[in-house]
Amino acid sequence: MKIGISAFAGDGGKSGISQYMENVVGRVVESAPQNDFVAFVGEADRTWVQSWHPRLQVVGLPNWTAHPVVNILWHLLRLQPALKAQGCDLVFMPAANRRLNWHYGVPSLGTVHDFSQLHVPQKYDALRMLYIMRVLPAMMRRLTRVIAVSESTRRDLLSFAKVPAKRVRVIHNGADLTRFSPGKQAEARAEVERYLGVRGPFLLYIARLEHPGKNHVRLLEAFAKLRAERDLPHRLILAGGRWNGAEAIDVRAEELGLGDQVIFTGFVPNELLPKLYAAADLFVFPSLFEGFGIPVLEAMASGTPVCAADTSSIPEVIGDAGLLFDPQDVDAMATCMARLLDDAALRNRLVAAGIQRAAEFTWDRAAAEVLEELQRTAAC
Repeated sequence: MKIGISAFAGDGGKSGISQYMENVVGRVVESAPQNDFVAFVGEADRTWVQSWHPRLQVVGLPNWTAHPVVNILWHLLRLQPALKAQGCDLVFMPAANRRLNWHYGVPSLGTVHDFSQLHVPQKYDALRMLYIMRVLPAMMRRLTRVIAVSESTRRDLLSFAKVPAKRVRVIHNGADLTRFSPGKQAEARAEVERYLGVRGPFLLYIARLEHPGKNHVRLLEAFAKLRAERDLPHRLILAGGRWNGAEAIDVRAEELGLGDQVIFTGFVPNELLPKLYAAADLFVFPSLFEGFGIPVLEAMASGTPVCAADTSSIPEVIGDAGLLFDPQDVDAMATCMARLLDDAALRNRLVAAGIQRAAEFTWDRAAAEVLEELQRTAAC
């Protein structure tokens, strides 16, 4: 059996969807030597996609095909002929909440990561909202089978996209436990200082600088509140590339007079991420909506105590291994962070629980279940 894969809309390795692609697809190819796999992607991302597995055949397309509007049209008009030309028996769409087609000519499996457009006002412009709210759900219903990365996403698939429940399976994302594991904090801080020039204790949030969805502004307000109420030695590191609305985050940090107490690192390379997690005294995750929330898993696996928003899939991932707060309530967010900073026994308990919880979510398990779904889809 030959399986075609659309590797577009992966953000070049800089998003949760891209992590899903490289961790799942590479493992699926490794564990299914009886099958052939071919991935379609823009030429600029060919090297990245090829790195997933040496046996993965990669078809590089002109870079202009990766432009969002052009890429939507490519999937609608050219994906089916490309699958036929390559002799594919099945297609896997690992970013099915971004790119799909009406008809593939072969059985189809898609992974839907989130419906953030339903839950975060002003997330996208009007044209993109039309495509996401009206067109994509109709195409999701045409997939042979659908994977949801969380129960939260599954609920949206059933209630909003109207995908029949019998065709949907929840397969949780994972964390790479070979990269993220408890380490020595002093050594990790030395590495962070060497790479980023940050000395001393810090609180950490890893997410692209997107406003309002990632909720950086309220986190800045909660951090300012903590600094006003106590002699807080910590700085706040906001790690992530700039995205829509980043200017609002800059403005609020300046209005609050936080100055060098807030560190904007930009996109952090993969090799530094494990040290950044391990060096933090606290990982805070105030996002207003997440289809899954991979950084929460990575922080717990790294032995870092976590407090996070009590919304969407986040409580599903954390379980009882972290503290939750209302992400709309600045006072609640500040209180939650203060509680973790002040209570060593609580921190130790949550660290132990977090390590155990993270071990339940692995990419090996996720890939094995995706392979099962590919086999089930082929039999439909």
